[in-house]
Amino acid sequence: MAYIEKKVIKGKTYYYLTETKRVAGGFKKTRRYLGASVPKDLEHLPARHPRIAKKLTSKEAEIVNRIRKNYLASHHIDKSLWRTERERFVDFIYNTNAIEGNTLTREETDEVLKSGKIPERKGRDAREAENMKECIDFLFDYKGDISEDMVLRLHTLQHKGTMDDAGRYRNVDVKVGSYLCPGWQGLPALMARFLKWYDGAKEALHPFEFASLVHLKLVRMHPFRDGNGRIARLLMNFVLLRHGYPLLNIFNDEKLLYYMVLQKYDFNRKERGFVRYLFEVFVGQYRECV
Repeated sequence: MAYIEKKVIKGKTYYYLTETKRVAGGFKKTRRYLGASVPKDLEHLPARHPRIAKKLTSKEAEIVNRIRKNYLASHHIDKSLWRTERERFVDFIYNTNAIEGNTLTREETDEVLKSGKIPERKGRDAREAENMKECIDFLFDYKGDISEDMVLRLHTLQHKGTMDDAGRYRNVDVKVGSYLCPGWQGLPALMARFLKWYDGAKEALHPFEFASLVHLKLVRMHPFRDGNGRIARLLMNFVLLRHGYPLLNIFNDEKLLYYMVLQKYDFNRKERGFVRYLFEVFVGQYRECV
């Protein structure tokens, strides 16, 4: 994860953008000097990774559309995907849970989904895998659009048997790394504001950009005590599937970059970097359709 690091040396304060990466045999920490104070806008810093350097261009939108067209030529977007694309959905369930600390391996996740049995030794983790499949089935069957009731229902399914306050907004303030989430008292109003934006943006934005921003806005609103990232990734894919695009998977072994892109948004409040990042992830998963 990327974060701001403060160092005091001989009475002088120095700030660094620090990132910890997994490498062979352990972890590697890299630092980039920011100055004696934290810049309000980090966009002038050279991008560490090229896929967050530019905005989504019209040419890139054409590539996304081409993926959709070529994918639809051989698939039908409905519950039959559990038969035709099962491996991709198992990968999604494994990775979206693993990002949040679930300890099931990909093979164990597959076995839980096949058998429907919750092994006692990994009860909570196995329950999360089963719950995520229920969430996906719910979204396939759901005929409405994103609403407050729908989001709360999805969170209830996601944390059935694992959280006492599943399906309810958090009633405490939380901090994720260096990001201070919005105060809990304002969450109903923030959700209402998000849904108003959603209704206005769904016709104005390219579907891929729209799905990306649904993800970003939900995860930064952080309406629940736990499960916000998984809800955001589910809703992103709900929008993509509704528009005929295949599932977008963020892999657990790339989660540090995912966190870094989110944190960069916290610094500069520029949404295009996150859209660009998801574009590159998407293209990487469907190169055969480009």
